[in-house]
Amino acid sequence: MVKADYQGSEGKEKQEIPSYLMRDMIDGVPYYYKGYRDVLNKTKTIHDIMPCSTLQAEIIMYLNILLIQAINLSKFRIYTGESGNHLAKNVNYGLDLAIYDKAILTPEKINKHYANVPPELVVEVDIKVELDDLNEIDFINKKTQSLLDYGTKKVIWVISESQKVLIAESGGEKDWLLRDWNKDFEIFDGINANIGQYLKENNITL
Repeated sequence: MVKADYQGSEGKEKQEIPSYLMRDMIDGVPYYYKGYRDVLNKTKTIHDIMPCSTLQAEIIMYLNILLIQAINLSKFRIYTGESGNHLAKNVNYGLDLAIYDKAILTPEKINKHYANVPPELVVEVDIKVELDDLNEIDFINKKTQSLLDYGTKKVIWVISESQKVLIAESGGEKDWLLRDWNKDFEIFDGINANIGQYLKENNITL
């Protein structure tokens, strides 16, 4: 259980928030799933707030298919479904899509715990946590930079509300790029995607 400054809608004493409602922890600060207060107030269940929307799931599926079709699966592992990663003490993340080098995430490290090595690539589709003290840009910057510092080579954010794609790469020599999702962008090792075009071709309108 994690202590939280949360008080129920009826003015009850502060509650402890169950750890299963936490999606990310950055520098010891927990970030809970959007709608977690409704779970605490018993107007929703955890199953009401955790799943992706159909749009988010469609985008993740599209990118995953592109990767599976083109990537060297003898060299890399592709994880989806909010796989967990333990970056350091008090730093844990859920990741929508992550690619790991099999030379780093070796078979003996596949177990019942979070991964504890940096992924080569992370893709996040929308922000899935409540932001009480940060705005969305600050949260994206904070999570992205911590992943790059950890050793992740590339972090991609897909923001469905603004239909944008943010691309950040390690090394410091490249500026972070913000692109319209109707334009091609490289996901990984020469594999390109165009989310807007894919949605249009599949008659998905927003």
